[in-house]
Amino acid sequence: MSFLQPLLLFALPLALLPVIIHLIHQQRRRTVPWAAMMFLRRAQNMNRGLSRLRRWLILAFRVLALLALLLMVARPLAGGLLGLTGGAPETVIVLLDRSSTMEQVRLSTGTSKREAGLERLVRGMEEAYRGRSRVVLIDSATTEPREVASAEALKDLPATWRTDTAADIPALLQAGLEYIADNQTGRTDVWLMSDLQASSWESGGGRWDDLRVAFQELPGVRFQLLCYPEPAADNLAVSVDRITRRKGGEGAELVFDLEVVRTDPAAQSPATGQDPPDEVVDEVPLRFVINGVTTVVPLDLTDGQASLRGHVIPIDSSVESGWGRVELPNDSLPSDNVWHFVFDQPPVMTSVIVTNDADAMQPVRAALGAPVDGSREYLSEIVVPERTAEIEWEDTGLIVWHAPLPADDDVVRQQLETHLADGRSVVFFPPDEQAGASREFLGVSWGDWSEADDEGMQVAGWRNDTGLLANTRDGSALPVGELQLRAWRTLDVGNSLATPLARLENQQPLLLRVTDGESADGSRGVAYFVATLPGTRSSSLARDGVVLFAMLHRALDASAETLGQARQRFAGSGVFSSEEEMREWRPLAAAEATESDRDALPGWMLPLRAGILASGERLMALNRPPDEDQPRRLDPVVLDERFEGLDYRIIVDALEQETSLASEIWRTFLILMAIALVVEALLSMPGRNRSATDRPTPATGDPGSA
Repeated sequence: MSFLQPLLLFALPLALLPVIIHLIHQQRRRTVPWAAMMFLRRAQNMNRGLSRLRRWLILAFRVLALLALLLMVARPLAGGLLGLTGGAPETVIVLLDRSSTMEQVRLSTGTSKREAGLERLVRGMEEAYRGRSRVVLIDSATTEPREVASAEALKDLPATWRTDTAADIPALLQAGLEYIADNQTGRTDVWLMSDLQASSWESGGGRWDDLRVAFQELPGVRFQLLCYPEPAADNLAVSVDRITRRKGGEGAELVFDLEVVRTDPAAQSPATGQDPPDEVVDEVPLRFVINGVTTVVPLDLTDGQASLRGHVIPIDSSVESGWGRVELPNDSLPSDNVWHFVFDQPPVMTSVIVTNDADAMQPVRAALGAPVDGSREYLSEIVVPERTAEIEWEDTGLIVWHAPLPADDDVVRQQLETHLADGRSVVFFPPDEQAGASREFLGVSWGDWSEADDEGMQVAGWRNDTGLLANTRDGSALPVGELQLRAWRTLDVGNSLATPLARLENQQPLLLRVTDGESADGSRGVAYFVATLPGTRSSSLARDGVVLFAMLHRALDASAETLGQARQRFAGSGVFSSEEEMREWRPLAAAEATESDRDALPGWMLPLRAGILASGERLMALNRPPDEDQPRRLDPVVLDERFEGLDYRIIVDALEQETSLASEIWRTFLILMAIALVVEALLSMPGRNRSATDRPTPATGDPGSA
């Protein structure tokens, strides 16, 4: 609790005036002997205990009334929100969600959730803490702790500016936990400001339990959750799935695959109990800007969704590379109204298969060598493990590894890790030999081989919403459930960040998706582990073919985005592998023209903003991660489960609210004073004297009646 007039607190000793007056009044009495007093003393002694208690209660309520009056005049700041923290802690840690969805604005003022939350938080901290606490900022884009001179300085720090990144709330809390443990911060208030985007909060997996236990062991840590869960109303988002430059009839053309969706959940789901609404068609102008030339295409949205597949825009044949963006009309969430892209002559879709058994990998080579896009060249080659040094790593999109996992000190292991860091993928198939069985890669290692009976083993379930086994564009499911497995190798996931994409009937994983955990924005590549081989002795992958073909080409397509001179990446701190590489890139003038909030950015923020970057002849388009277009918010029940057992308070805010987080509660003390005075008056009232007629009449025969 703090006060707007703290000097008046020096008058608090005046609350003892009733006690002083009582003691002075006691000293003024004179004792006069009187014989009849002996009978009065006997009667008084019978009620002395109750009378003394009443006198002390009267005195206490008088002191309480004066104390409430003095505190009311001092204008206390408490109650409400910030006042519940119980005073100024030694350290205040601000965990700031800087994801792109925090840029939802109030159209009347142009103020975003991030700006409104910072303004209210800074004002509340100044009123409640009065600069008596050390302030530390940790933002979701970098997760680096920064000590701040004052709460007011938060608004001017580049680490609080907007980004187009995603947020990983468990990683943000982990950074706060490590700072508290390393610096012994004492009593600490942790302020977490977020819009409760479900994808940001549910990315923790098993980390939530560990975080909760670790924070419970730290004394004096309290959490204040400032939440802005209100979704953007009537919001549209655009994303480009694929862009290809190809030769046209007399020139060249760009071919687009893109989607436009309405991300407002209320607009997509009818009210319960009502008939489904009729099909709603809206026309939205879609603006293409290619090398500075603008083209507007009207797009019909059916029930809030629209897709353009194979949309062609002609360009001059002399234009071999370039950049551009697709734009929607402005709405309350401007960060998802633009999608940047770059293009170049399509690179060769190169894949390399590392194996000692070329016959076993022939189905894989045949699948990767078969063209999906007739305008592109596909090249797949087989290399033995001893000749991996001959691989052109910079020009290779996908690596298929069918050999023992490399040892920790192998050069090829470092090359595989660099391959993933560059945004490309690796698919591991189980080797026949047991050599190097104890080795692991990204926390995953091979176990023993298992064999099924005559009926074979089938797939019990798989993820069809995302990943290598997702449904096709028309919504059809891949025939994963029809696969038959005769032999497979178990996978030990250890402490890796592994996600099963398919499981067998015995619940063992068939396909694992593994990341290195260093980048939550999707800018790094992914390693996949397949528990069986495509040969007929192990599975029906090669015989049926559809699942194997789709799985391999999806991994190749994702890797191919990093090939050539034009690259598509997602904004995030993991875009560049080093500061030296980041210094090689510069923002194009056209990309900077869309930056309206800042004229200049520090270099370390370059990969955190959507736009176009250039390095010599190389071009790179940065966009928000796909999860940022998911409108679902975290359920309040789940939020309570995340912080179960911790000292926390949830503050649900909105852009329309402009009141301070800390509020005056002088009315509370006024009411307390009034209650104290009323109780004191009731206790001071004399007892009712009974008249002679009220006295009981002695019964007949009573000895006292004579």
